[in-house]
Amino acid sequence: MTDVAITSTSTRSDVVPHGRTRAIGVLMIIVGVFSAWAFGLGSVADAHSAFTFTPVNVSSAVPWSLGQLTVLTRPTNLVLALLMIGLGVEVYVRRPSAPLVRFSIVAALFLIALLFWACRTPGPAQVPFVNLTSVLIGSSAIAMVLIYGSLSGVMCERAGVVNIAIEGQFIAGAFFGSMIDSTTHSFLLAALVGALSGAALGWILAFLAIRYLSDQIIVGVVIVTMMSGLSSYLNLQILTPYPNLNVGNIASNIGVPLLDKIPIIGPTLFNESGFFYLMAVLVAAVSFALFKTRWGLRVRAVGEHPQAAESVGINVARTRYRNVVLGGTIAGVGGVAFMATQGQFQVGYTSGLGYVALAALIFGRWKPSGAVVASIIFGLSAYLVNALQSYNVPLSSEIIGMFPYIITIAVVAGLIGRVRPPAADGVPYRRD
Repeated sequence: MTDVAITSTSTRSDVVPHGRTRAIGVLMIIVGVFSAWAFGLGSVADAHSAFTFTPVNVSSAVPWSLGQLTVLTRPTNLVLALLMIGLGVEVYVRRPSAPLVRFSIVAALFLIALLFWACRTPGPAQVPFVNLTSVLIGSSAIAMVLIYGSLSGVMCERAGVVNIAIEGQFIAGAFFGSMIDSTTHSFLLAALVGALSGAALGWILAFLAIRYLSDQIIVGVVIVTMMSGLSSYLNLQILTPYPNLNVGNIASNIGVPLLDKIPIIGPTLFNESGFFYLMAVLVAAVSFALFKTRWGLRVRAVGEHPQAAESVGINVARTRYRNVVLGGTIAGVGGVAFMATQGQFQVGYTSGLGYVALAALIFGRWKPSGAVVASIIFGLSAYLVNALQSYNVPLSSEIIGMFPYIITIAVVAGLIGRVRPPAADGVPYRRD
């Protein structure tokens, strides 16, 4: 019976209404036209852009080094803009049911065009080139944290509980992880303590949402607010007078022999910290567990139709408790991973990454693989926002800093395609 329930719900197509699909196509065309005008025609005819591929702060050189890539800015960006417009026209005319992939491609082309335009010579850029490998390495650090958060959301929401508290779990993991690493100089112990702190907040969310049927959104916001205030207070009362408890450390990279020597890909994927490799293992493990095991089938049954799941002997409350605590554990480790990229804990430096991770979860249609793709897009855009400030882009840093959050709002609001969450997601379950 459970198999039938899951099959029937999973075969529903998340069809986007034709009007919304055409609006997405028009938006893509507008982005393409703007890129042609601003990044193509906005460059002088003889302007050129340079890309380099050598990672910085790497002890051993990449043996298969790539030379500098130099292209004419105007014709290159015009070609990229035409590709964007073509994809927008295709979406408008054909009205595909899932335009997210095409929208993602347009977003990537837009970022590439923006990079070419920002580093053009002659131009206002202080640095007349873009180091693509460094961009990917910096983006991967942000994407890693977002993937931890989105995996936490997948674990919770597939069981029917909305986890708005990811931001608070990030803060808890980063705070306690920094203290443990500063005193023990062990990221392993820091990750364990961060996991426990995230699990504790997950249990609080589960207890209030499942035992007392509290509104899950409100409980999550309260947890985030509580952790924001508590971390500020503890920072003033403990970390400031005792700075030795917040010395911190940046996690060292672990290179995969031979693979870490591949240009661009090697430094980005195969010369990372242990947290990065753990993230990759968790993505594979959560994907396999949710869609290839009986346990995953039960979890999805609880998230889609808890009454039907209960009728075949599945304990809905226990399943939800377990998943929410596991989700909190993953988010807590993500907080430690973020601290390990920054070197120490700082108040407010998560900057809403937990909410962005939720947007990545929605963009990825509550699937680990989709959340990974969305996290990469968000991570790249967030990193470029910071990097573009060094290229003298004629926009204030505050306006540039809004871009990742505007994308987040667009995704959550369904402006780039409506998606269907698990049917019982966020719905309190009352046992008959």
